[in-house]
Order: sequence, then C-alpha cells, then structure tokens
Amino acid sequence: MKTTVICKLATHLTAAADRAHLKIYAPSLRDLPEGSMLVMATLPVIDWNARLLQDLRRLDRQTSIHIYAAMVMIDPFACWEDFADLLKEAGISGVVNFPPASIIERPMAGMPVNTGLELELRRMEWFASLGFKILFAAAEDCEITTVERRLGSHLEGIVYLPEEALARRICDEMGLISLGQQASSMPRFSFLHATASKRAVRRKRG
Repeated sequence: MKTTVICKLATHLTAAADRAHLKIYAPSLRDLPEGSMLVMATLPVIDWNARLLQDLRRLDRQTSIHIYAAMVMIDPFACWEDFADLLKEAGISGVVNFPPASIIERPMAGMPVNTGLELELRRMEWFASLGFKILFAAAEDCEITTVERRLGSHLEGIVYLPEEALARRICDEMGLISLGQQASSMPRFSFLHATASKRAVRRKRG
C-alpha cells in the first residue's frame, strides 16, 4: 500500500512555499559525512544548536514556510532569547526537540531517569509561551502521555523516533509518514517506514 509523506526533515530552506508538508529544519545534518546514518546526529560530533543559530542569522528573511526548527533543548549553553528572536525574524513558527534527550543523554548514576525530558518540556513550554508551535520527538511511548499533558494545545504532533529509525541514511530531505492518531488525539509521524529522497546530503561550505 502506498504511503503519503506529509512531513519532511530538511537540511535547507527556500523562499518558495511548500504548504503540502510540515518541515523540520535541521541544518546541522549538512555537516555530517555523506551517507551517514541518522544515529550520527545523536552523537557529540557537531554543535547542533550553534549550526542552527549560524544559519538563522543569514537565512533569507522572505522565507515563510510552515516549519519547525530542530533544536537540542537540553543545551546548557544556548542563548534561547537569541533563538526566539531569530526564528521570528525568519518566519519560523515552531520548534521540535530533535534529536530528543532520551536518545542523546543517558542518565548518570543517582540522576532521575526523566531529567532530560523535564528539561526539554520546560524549554518547550517557554517557547510555547512566546507563541511558537511545538512538535515533540519521542523515542519511547512512555513519554507521550506526559508530553501531551504538559504541552496541551501548543502540541501539534508527535515525531516517533524508535532506535531502528536511527539506521536510516541521511538525505537532503527525509520523509515522515503519518501513523494516524492511534490511542491519542495527537497526530503522529515516523521516520521508520518513510521513503527518503535519493539525494545524499552533500557537505557544503559555510
């Protein structure tokens, strides 16, 4: 049965509107070696938020696509006010915790298991208070009930990212398919079975 891609993970933005898809904007993926697996995005080999900030500062201010900026929400060094200002200037209306804390951070001995999730939720609540829409990337089903309760009407959907999806090869655009609403009223998307673009990410200067 043919599946319909309704959400895309993209490494570039253009001024041309594409209202047929939601877009997750992840410029840091351009910095990974050609043909890398998505799991590379969860390792400390790139400064995820710094790359996004760099791109936002030179992004075409005419961009008006309905998109969600991929951010590491547990970054202790990020200047969040700068991100908020630049996102608004670029016409970017939403944010997503990609990659999610549950994948990039393993709890240390004595630390509560859900520490990363709590930090993500607090940061995303802050973005929501400024009027941003929210997608939440979840690696485990057990997170979703908490996320839906905390983010409420600001939450536009769940991006399901099981460990198997991390074996996907990174492309300029990676399609996500709809998983429907399942047990909740919230739309869910997944990388796992989506058809990816054949164009491999090319390393670009800048």
